[in-house]
Amino acid sequence: MENDLVIYYSYNLNWHLPKAIQNEAKEFLCQIANEQLPLIFPKYAKECWENAVDIIISVGYPNNELALPKLYELFKDLNWPGASKALEYLKGIERLINVKYLEIACVEAVKTKDTEWLYYLYMVSEELNINKDDFKDVCLYNAMKKVYEGD
Repeated sequence: MENDLVIYYSYNLNWHLPKAIQNEAKEFLCQIANEQLPLIFPKYAKECWENAVDIIISVGYPNNELALPKLYELFKDLNWPGASKALEYLKGIERLINVKYLEIACVEAVKTKDTEWLYYLYMVSEELNINKDDFKDVCLYNAMKKVYEGD
């Protein structure tokens, strides 16, 4: 399936569109190749993210694993559409998988100096019961915690 078609349907996830169009897009996108799942989160279309999370949840783990980093990107702000739903979903995923993607997100947040994202990632780690001992790189955990505690 062409990536352009996937992207087209991704924009049809917009919650301002009629439900029939959103549902058609969901139905189509639930059937795309696993490698294409990360494409369903249009960067500048927050109105689509909640429905995109629904699709990721519907596809289920492990088929949706390539899209899990996109869920962690939603934690740049826990108020963003789909973020709370993504967090609830991740609570049902194996701890080691969550640690892996949390660390990947932390690396990116540190690299881009995104302290707000680090703050929210720490909150997510607390919700997922992930602590310092779970991290391969304890410095990443400490970076999150330092931002969260306001040091």
